[in-house]
Amino acid sequence: MLDKNTITEGLRGVLDPEIGLNIVDLNMVRDISIRNGDVQVTIALTVAHCPLAKTLQTDVEKALKGIAGVTSVKVDTTAMSKKELEELRVKLQARTSPNTSGPERANVGQGIERLGKRRVRNIIAIVSGKGGVGKSFVTSFLASELRREGYEVGVLDADLTGPSIAKVFGVQERPTKGPGGIIPISTKTGIKVMSINLILDDPNTPVIWRGPIVNSVIRQLYWDVDWGDLHYLLVDLAPGTSDAPLTVFQSLPLDGVIVVSSPQDLAAMIVTKAVNMAKKMDAPILGLVENMAYLNCPHCGERVNVFGEPKGEGLASSLGISFLGLVPLDPEIATLSDQGRIEEYRSAALDAITGQLRSVAAKRIEQLGLPIAWTLATEQR
Repeated sequence: MLDKNTITEGLRGVLDPEIGLNIVDLNMVRDISIRNGDVQVTIALTVAHCPLAKTLQTDVEKALKGIAGVTSVKVDTTAMSKKELEELRVKLQARTSPNTSGPERANVGQGIERLGKRRVRNIIAIVSGKGGVGKSFVTSFLASELRREGYEVGVLDADLTGPSIAKVFGVQERPTKGPGGIIPISTKTGIKVMSINLILDDPNTPVIWRGPIVNSVIRQLYWDVDWGDLHYLLVDLAPGTSDAPLTVFQSLPLDGVIVVSSPQDLAAMIVTKAVNMAKKMDAPILGLVENMAYLNCPHCGERVNVFGEPKGEGLASSLGISFLGLVPLDPEIATLSDQGRIEEYRSAALDAITGQLRSVAAKRIEQLGLPIAWTLATEQR
C-alpha cells in the first residue's frame, strides 16, 4: 500500500547535491500528500533560490517515480528558517573531518609534495592512456552538464603538449594576476578554465619541454591559480602513463579518476594500462566511459557500430570498476568544439552519465566544510 512511510523511505535515497546526506535525515522533507497514486512533496531548501534546487527536484522525482503505485510526482520547495539553518550548520560543522583544517601541503615521497585542496571539494582526473579516444570531450561535457545542474565547476587542462580545452570552450583571454593568485578564465556559462594555451603568446607554439619542466608547470597551473569555491575541478590528462599523468597522480589530491575508452581492442589494451596505473597510485576509480560507441543514422535512426560492438561494460567488469555509460559518435560534437560552443551540446546519454558520476562521487567522496551555496548566498546579499 502506498503511504507516507513508503514515500519517506524512498526519499532516503535522495542525497542533497552538496551536503551528501539524505534529505530525510537533513529534515528537508516538510510535507507529503498522496491521492490515487499522485504524490506531492514539499522540500525545504537550505538556501532560498539555491542554484542546485532544480537538480534536487529532479532527483526527488526520479526516486519517487520508481516506487510501485506512484503515477505522478509534484515537488514544491520552500526554504529553511534562520533557526533551522543555524542548527544544520552546527550539525555539519560537527561532522567535518578534523583533517580538513590540516596543512595545505604534505610530502608523499622523496622529492614529491602533495598539494592541498583549498576550497575545491572534488578533484577528478579524466584519463585514458590512449590518445584520440576523446578525453577532452568527456571532460568538457561533464563540466558543462555539472554546471548546467548548478554546480561550481573548473577545468584544468593538464595536457601541455596537446591542449584543447580552451579551444572547445571558446576562451582566448589571457589570465591575469589577482590577490589570491592567477585568475582562471570563465566560459559563457561560468566554468573556470586554465590551460597552457591561454598563457602562450601564440597558441600554435609547440610545447617542447622535458619532464621536470612539465611537472613544474602542471603543479603551477593547479596551485598558483585562484580557483575559488568549486564543487568539481576536472583535470584533463595527457595520454600515456609517463611524466604528466604521474605528476597529477602524485601532486594533486585526487578524489577520483574517470577512465575513457573506445570500442577498439587496441584502445582497451592501452586503457587497461592507465587503470592499472591509477590502482598503483591508490587513486579511486569512479568508473569507465566508452566514447564513440555508436552512431545514430541521421536518416533512419538506426544505430550503427562504426568501430565494432561496444565493449565498455565488459572491459569495466574485467577491470573491477564501475561502468558509467556509452557516448555516441555525433558530428555535432566536432562542429560545436571547433566553434568553441561545446557547452551547448545536449544528449540524453550524457545526462545519464553525469547522473552516474554524481551518484558514484557522493558515495566515495567525503563532503568538506559547509555547502558552497551558503557562501554564494551570503555574498549576494
